Amino acid sequence: MHPYPLIHLLADGQLHSGTELAERLGVTRTAVWKQLRGLEEIGLDVESVRGKGYRLAEPLDLLSRESIEPALAGLKPQPELALEPVVESTNTLLMGHSGYSGVPRVCLAEQQLQGRGRRGRGWVSPFARNLYLSVGVETDAGPAAVQGVTLRAGLGAVRALAGLGIEGLGIKWPNDLWLNGRKVAGILTELQGSAQDELRLVIGLGLNVYMTESETAIDQPWTSLAKEGQVPEGGRNRLAVALIEGILASVADLGFGPDPAVPAEWAHYDVLRGRQVAVRGRDCRGIGDGIDASGQLRLRTADGEVILLNAGEVSLEVPIDSAG
Repeated sequence: MHPYPLIHLLADGQLHSGTELAERLGVTRTAVWKQLRGLEEIGLDVESVRGKGYRLAEPLDLLSRESIEPALAGLKPQPELALEPVVESTNTLLMGHSGYSGVPRVCLAEQQLQGRGRRGRGWVSPFARNLYLSVGVETDAGPAAVQGVTLRAGLGAVRALAGLGIEGLGIKWPNDLWLNGRKVAGILTELQGSAQDELRLVIGLGLNVYMTESETAIDQPWTSLAKEGQVPEGGRNRLAVALIEGILASVADLGFGPDPAVPAEWAHYDVLRGRQVAVRGRDCRGIGDGIDASGQLRLRTADGEVILLNAGEVSLEVPIDSAG
């Protein structure tokens, strides 16, 4: 049994006596003590004050169905919402659904045990510190209809964050969101089905909200909204609503082919544009020159040739922090 009910009681950061916790949970004091030890195992810092009780070292901004679901009520069709304390990964949960309903599905979790980034990398997922969400939609338009969907979802997410007043946003092709020159979010898109069947498209997004250096050892420059002083009023719940709306809007016209407006909007946020870029595992480098209508990255080489990339891992040869 997951100790989420206990976490919910302690989320306010105030002291709660063992007797109070036991009564509200309907368990013994011993059971409360065992659950408190379990909180430390999932990375939550519990403080004990003799004679007064227990509290978390800092309050938690927990996700709330009561806050999120009504805010999505205006969407047509209204998505099915799953809000879980802990999952293997939000993408995996949605990919595991059997059958097709025609209704968008959304999964949010407080923690992922096997969160995944691009190319199978793990995605750091401390409890209630970041936002882990996936949006699943279905289409019968065929695989060609979802070409460039990761880029469109990235733009949808950036629009949503900008709409909350967050400044300094950028996108690194094909699936990273940056904030003030550092990675703040990543997108993982997965497709299920075949050309002859209905397709299930799942777009997963992990956004660093409150995470600090003490909670991770990520091997690349990263940041969080809290580190940048840009957590919006309403916290993770407001962020979740905005991102769900933004991602669903970005894929609302699947089946109508590439969106000709994407390259121009991408240029506004493109962190690679005009910078020297290298392609991992290939002797290939050039200056970022935006994307084409199908979402391929354009690299302009020293001799003026334009190379188009539809896949691959690219990096800035001079980090933004060091660029003059």
